[in-house]
Amino acid sequence: MTLDRRITLLQPTVTQNNSGQVKRSFASAGTFYAQIIQAHDGVETFTNQQDVSKVVYSWRLRYQTAIKASWKLQHDSEDYDIVSIAPEGRKRYIIVKTTLSDV
Repeated sequence: MTLDRRITLLQPTVTQNNSGQVKRSFASAGTFYAQIIQAHDGVETFTNQQDVSKVVYSWRLRYQTAIKASWKLQHDSEDYDIVSIAPEGRKRYIIVKTTLSDV
């Protein structure tokens, strides 16, 4: 088992501009080593008059409790939405399930 990919975890931040509008963006929470476990079958849907495709990826990272499902995972300049986080192997690793959309 080799954690051979360098990823960045992005946590959401909320800022407010001068007119009071709330803007949600993402800031780096650090870089980590990970392993792509599996790329699942993709799904194509038709949303808002656009074809949208999503591919589900599973990643293995060292165990940590800070990651939330509202975060994003970045690898090779692509942002993956985190769907779920589950511990594996007596809390030695976590499995992070993500989706990658083409939108």
